[in-house]
Amino acid sequence: MEDQDVRSALKEYVTEAEPPVGLTGDGVLAAGRRSRRRRLTTVVAAVALAVAGFPAGTAIIALPDRDDPAAASPCGAKSPEETTEAVKARLTCVLEAAVRARVTLGSDTPFELKAIPIGQGNGYHLVYPVRDGSLSVTVLPNNGTLLSTGMACRGLDPAPATCSASLIDGGTLVETTTKENDGHLTYGAAYQIETAIVEVSTDGGDNARPPLSEAQVREIALTPGLVP
Repeated sequence: MEDQDVRSALKEYVTEAEPPVGLTGDGVLAAGRRSRRRRLTTVVAAVALAVAGFPAGTAIIALPDRDDPAAASPCGAKSPEETTEAVKARLTCVLEAAVRARVTLGSDTPFELKAIPIGQGNGYHLVYPVRDGSLSVTVLPNNGTLLSTGMACRGLDPAPATCSASLIDGGTLVETTTKENDGHLTYGAAYQIETAIVEVSTDGGDNARPPLSEAQVREIALTPGLVP
């Protein structure tokens, strides 16, 4: 998927009157196929949203405040005066630290998010080679809408092999595993809070299994400070 395709996908996300629900299984599946066929030149489309109440009885897990990367962070803190380049640098710093803490990248490719204009703001995305596979990350601003855990896994086409949704300290985490006919797996995690949406996925390229585990994908999506 080229940058123009990404821009169109993200623009559709912010302009749809009634956006589809949940993490798109076909987007995750297509990303896995294209990464093997087009040598990691693709990105995963943004997670879609639905405005609905949270169902009762869902477990809530406490995590650090995502809006505050912490004063001691070498990446700095979000501020109203930030330029697009400053936001990109801050998010890249936060994300790279989170990824390198969990996997050896082994690539000379620059680790840098790209800014994609959407509506009145910007989305940010990265596709990075990890061993024989890839890691894809998209970070979007959110307008305060929240995603229902009861609806997040409905209507995905093609349906993922597994899909779960849970409340995580002020937001909703959606995790999917997609399995292609040839056995290749793609792991995906999307985390949505009032101010941001983070979508992470990984596939193995020519290998059946992705280079990152489901737990690692989840942990990266939940990284504090990934707020554009």
